[in-house]
Amino acid sequence: MLSQINLGLKGTSKRSLALERWSETALPVASVLLEGGVVGVIAGKVYAVSPATLALITATPMFANITSLFWNRITLGRAKVMTAVLLQMVVIACVLCVALTSASEAAVSFLIASMLLSRVVIAGIITVRSVIWSLNYARHQRAKATGQLQMIGSVITVLVSFSIGPILDASPQSLGWIYAVGTLFGSVGIVIFSRIQVVGEAQQLQQEREDQSQRFFFKPALEILRGDYAYRKYQTCMFAAGFGNMLIEAPLIFYVTRELSASYTLSLALTMVIPFAVSLISLPIWASYLDRVHVARFRARQSVIWVLAQIVTFLGAMLGSITGLVLGRFIMGIARGGGSLAWQLGHNDFAPKEQLSAYMSLHVTLTGIRGAIAPFIGMLLYAGTAGWDGMGVYVFALAAMISAWAGFGFNSLHRQMRSAGTDQI
Repeated sequence: MLSQINLGLKGTSKRSLALERWSETALPVASVLLEGGVVGVIAGKVYAVSPATLALITATPMFANITSLFWNRITLGRAKVMTAVLLQMVVIACVLCVALTSASEAAVSFLIASMLLSRVVIAGIITVRSVIWSLNYARHQRAKATGQLQMIGSVITVLVSFSIGPILDASPQSLGWIYAVGTLFGSVGIVIFSRIQVVGEAQQLQQEREDQSQRFFFKPALEILRGDYAYRKYQTCMFAAGFGNMLIEAPLIFYVTRELSASYTLSLALTMVIPFAVSLISLPIWASYLDRVHVARFRARQSVIWVLAQIVTFLGAMLGSITGLVLGRFIMGIARGGGSLAWQLGHNDFAPKEQLSAYMSLHVTLTGIRGAIAPFIGMLLYAGTAGWDGMGVYVFALAAMISAWAGFGFNSLHRQMRSAGTDQI
């Protein structure tokens, strides 16, 4: 099945996809160890951190994306693969730092600091890779090609998350060795990634150097929001959809690790393994659909599954049912498969070629803004403050309502674009 996705790719594009596949089997072994779900479970069970710290951990992967406008500026006119390689090296250094400090008294501080730095850098990697994908793969092939890479990454994420749960249940002291192994695999992935070539990169870099409007951090973003109504409405709906999804991750980790006192294995299964495993299964279907339709229509359909996942999660938490939570996370995995593709590729359906990086960096930055506030609001609503007991599990129902509002917005945008004849890909 993986080889079938190569059909239609030739020359540099085909060779680059092959190299990206191999790189994607190694790099995620390291990067998954700094994912919010993994770090949240480790911090909650090994170090018994406070609810506020858990909110910070789940927020970090998202609010680090605020730096995307910065990355867009400094990567303009620079070779994309080499830039990505340098940033990947910083991520591996963060994983190594955790490996070397896991037994120290300040271990939790190093863990959170390494996670924060790595996620800031990963925001830059995402910005750069979106340009590589846009140049290497044609519009009708792009979702299948990048979907294949995400499938491989999801497999590795599932395998690593599934493996470290039983290891930590048996021996929490093995944490340092887990991160050391991740460092080794990640380094191999970087070497492979460095051999990738980019189609038409010289022309793209020249266009970026000549486009003076992108030389300022906020000017391109403000001009895009002012001048592109469709993209502005798309991002408004994305903000609501992302906010609803980010609202529940910190409360879910707290509920599972503290109130249910679940093991490492079950905690990681609910926060990481099930959603990523199911997203892997759903990716080919979503990729085929996204290659055929505009992202506005895609998001309108996919939002229905997000809402269903949050409703089922709410019912499972309200009833204290592990089965209900598993089902909710299973449905969420289906939605996540499509969401991850659309998140990385959706801007291509709006952006002129010379502004691919600017559109993507605006999108990633807005993700960072909602990521900077949603987990903290979610944890506050869940746990409450002095004199108020909070909403508890009803925060999951609130998230479903917010996601439903976003879904109606995407559907409205799709209808408007179809009427105007601007929904062609």
